Amino acid sequence: MIGEVNSDQKFHFDMETVKSFGSLQVESFGVSHDAIEPMFYIFHSGDKKFVMITDTGYVSDRMKGHIKGADAYLFESNHDIEMLRMGRYPWNVKRRILGDEGHVSNEDAGIAISEVITDKTKRIYLGHLSKDNNMKDLARMSVSQTLAAQDIIVGTQLELFDTDPAVPTDIFTI
Repeated sequence: MIGEVNSDQKFHFDMETVKSFGSLQVESFGVSHDAIEPMFYIFHSGDKKFVMITDTGYVSDRMKGHIKGADAYLFESNHDIEMLRMGRYPWNVKRRILGDEGHVSNEDAGIAISEVITDKTKRIYLGHLSKDNNMKDLARMSVSQTLAAQDIIVGTQLELFDTDPAVPTDIFTI
């Protein structure tokens, strides 16, 4: 931890709730993951919408309904399926990651993204990339190819970025 957070700056989110912080509203929803009360978040301010969804084994139709049409997304793109299958993890860990309560693959991320973006969507950040079972270039290429198969062209219609947990992303406006 970088430092202590004052207790008046800590907030507990229950699932399926909305909290307001001035003009910013934050909605929380449950995801399919092997953790206690795992959630994803939707941030609203005026007509702008940002979705942050990681640590989920899949993106359900219900989740897609909530996240459709955001201006920007931080979307899990955890692993390349073949890298995971051929990698050093024991089979029980591989099964967990590939399961419904595991993590979204690059391919599944691309499919889900293609189903929820609209003309309003301009930025997608790929997050929670596995150090052992993925590579930034591979994640971007896989998601880009999946989007291209749906006639969604990265670099023309929207921008696609990878993230690194040790490096802050650039500040952007939506």
